[in-house]
Amino acid sequence: MALWIGIATSQVLQAQSFFSKSEAIRQTSQGPGSHRPSHISVDFEGFTEPKYDILVAATEIGRLASVSVEIGAEVEKGQVIGQLEDALQQEAVSVAQFRVQMRGEIEAASAEAKLKRLRLEQLKSLDAQSMARPDELKRALTDWEIAQARQLAASEQEQLRKLELQRYRIQLERRKIKAPMTGVVAEIFHSPGEYITPASPAIIRLVVMDQIYGVFNIPVEEIRLVRLGDLVSVHLMSASETVHGTVESIAPDIDGESGTIEVRVLIDNAAGKLRAGDRCQMKPMKRSAMTTPSRSQIETTNSSRTETNLTRRGGTQVR
Repeated sequence: MALWIGIATSQVLQAQSFFSKSEAIRQTSQGPGSHRPSHISVDFEGFTEPKYDILVAATEIGRLASVSVEIGAEVEKGQVIGQLEDALQQEAVSVAQFRVQMRGEIEAASAEAKLKRLRLEQLKSLDAQSMARPDELKRALTDWEIAQARQLAASEQEQLRKLELQRYRIQLERRKIKAPMTGVVAEIFHSPGEYITPASPAIIRLVVMDQIYGVFNIPVEEIRLVRLGDLVSVHLMSASETVHGTVESIAPDIDGESGTIEVRVLIDNAAGKLRAGDRCQMKPMKRSAMTTPSRSQIETTNSSRTETNLTRRGGTQVR
């Protein structure tokens, strides 16, 4: 009996030594950062970028008449930042306005319809006294209907001219380049006098800075430390300021060259103190130790299971 117990104890010690060596080899092969204890602080480096980076382009081609902003200027949504030459469009609007004001055709059609209706009423009165021929009455009725149709056509032409005026006004308005969002002018690509072509329609580059993104490329082995919606702290290098942000997105794919996953953290910048392109460091949210078992817990569990199995085998042999 004592012999079997001694053999079982020796096998347990050998198994523990084997698992310890296997674990050391696995950690060496996977690198020092593949299994990091939860109590150690991890900082990931990245950079900031604006929430929106917009190339504001002209919707039509033509010569650029003016640019009304400078680099670094703050613009509001809908503000005019540039103007294309629009003399032709202004003239088209003037002609369309004059055509809308034309009333001669409508008044002539209305007067003719009144005259035809009066003649029809007179012939009906004569026909009641048997003093009008039937063909005259039919002719008067047809003339009155034709006059009504002409009056309707004149009214439709008036509506069409109003729609044409609206179209020309839209074309004139499209010669203005307006800011699509509130932001800051980062670059100006064209100067007044240059011709805007479909190959290069962008006039300015507008960045929206009321919120910025912190972009971090996190090794795939560490991505478990970050989850969507986590509140993380971000330290910005140039500003020497630490702010809080929210994990907005985690890329679904792994970059094959670097073995990292892109994570974006949304940071509030309503005061406008933070700049895009700044280097920064992110500290993930601390996780509870219960979420991930430690290495010592795993080794203890494995050793206990091995000792139990060996003891059972020894007991069977004693019997």
